Amino acid sequence: MNRAIVVAFSLSGILAFSSCTNGSMGGMTPQSAPMTAQNQALPPDVLVGPRSGDVPFQSASPVLRLCPAMAGQMACVALLRTDVQPQLDTTQVVGGDAETCPFSEGYCPIDLQDAYKLPSLTAGKDEVVAIVDAFGYKHVASDLDEYRSVMGLPPCKTADKCFRILNQAGKSSPLPPQGSGSNSGWLGEESVDVDMASAICPRCKIVLIQADNNYTNNLYAGVKTAEKLAKFVSNSWGGGPEGADDPVFHKPGVVITAAAGDCGGGYTASCGGGGPQQPCSYTYVVCVGGTHLMRASNARGWDETVWNDWTFDECGGPCGATGSGCSTKIAKPGWQTDKGCKMRSEADVSATAAVSAPVIVYNSELVGSTGACKPPQCFWLFGGTSVATPIIASTFALAGNPEAQNGAAGIWKHHDDLYNVTSGDNINAALGVKCASKVTYICHARVGFSGPVGWGTPHGVHAF
Repeated sequence: MNRAIVVAFSLSGILAFSSCTNGSMGGMTPQSAPMTAQNQALPPDVLVGPRSGDVPFQSASPVLRLCPAMAGQMACVALLRTDVQPQLDTTQVVGGDAETCPFSEGYCPIDLQDAYKLPSLTAGKDEVVAIVDAFGYKHVASDLDEYRSVMGLPPCKTADKCFRILNQAGKSSPLPPQGSGSNSGWLGEESVDVDMASAICPRCKIVLIQADNNYTNNLYAGVKTAEKLAKFVSNSWGGGPEGADDPVFHKPGVVITAAAGDCGGGYTASCGGGGPQQPCSYTYVVCVGGTHLMRASNARGWDETVWNDWTFDECGGPCGATGSGCSTKIAKPGWQTDKGCKMRSEADVSATAAVSAPVIVYNSELVGSTGACKPPQCFWLFGGTSVATPIIASTFALAGNPEAQNGAAGIWKHHDDLYNVTSGDNINAALGVKCASKVTYICHARVGFSGPVGWGTPHGVHAF
């Protein structure tokens, strides 16, 4: 794998569509004591420097939470780096070289495929992955074309129905308008979802379901439609308070994934409640947590810890950490074998999500303080469990065994085939973020199952 060395630039302000007003974009911030402690807690084999996978924060406010939580609504869980935007090296071969990443910062498809040892270039043909999101995104098809072309992935066009865009009723029109104000961030969420599905399963077909808005009833209607069109459904959003099980999320023969959230395992005033969130807490949903993925000097070439970026503040709140929880409403499924949490434990499985080691996404509609980007220089860096969720849904599609799945039962049965993530946590005592559960492993990784990362991350598709 070749990685070009390019220079990323700092944005001088937060994105124009953001409702945040207090995000300063100063120069390099000295490494804080929490960050130093966090780095010291990483596995000893991880690499450092520009090829490690980490993208150092360039300001005291480096992250934008695209979809702030509102009462009665679901929030997407995509986190955008506002301090650094990767620049495409146009001297690299564009369109056709899936084994080259033309960026020096952020993960390309080839990186993710290598980290999780996935048969992405040979498996998944004609499997359908459904993405459920809110609001419209008028350039989603052309932006996906650009992402796949630059990343050397085969085209997936609307003309040949490889990529379909439908409303929550399953119709091609009318599609909902793009969100405005605080809801504008959903277009970034949609980019993350379709790009990550493409990165993991480039031979899959994609159906994007655009719900009328982010109210629970409309998103759930979108899920019900998605279950009729695909065997693998990804939901990178969630909210609370936690409710009882919903039958919409139990469709035999359909794998439904949902994000564990980005607010850690405890409560923070600026981020909202940690702990269980729906639909991730539902019995038959595969609840997806997040890790901090970095290159390492070991046989795998990679190592992971729990994703925890409680280091800098953005818009008055921390940069996030993977969610986890011990449900207060949902009974423990028969396949869950952990003993401490007597109710449903979350998460089940995980994948990369750290904003300090972000993935590369293409979106021509995100606007920086200097104005709109100019294609093809419209790539951005993203983190959050919004990244991990479509990765896991698409890994299930690579395996191609939806009829054999029963929620996360297969993950729990075949967990020995995952990369077990054994270090890290998703709380921060200095910020007053304590675990919402009294069960220690709900917020702290260990050998075996733990709340923040479940049983671990993909190691091929054997566990799926």
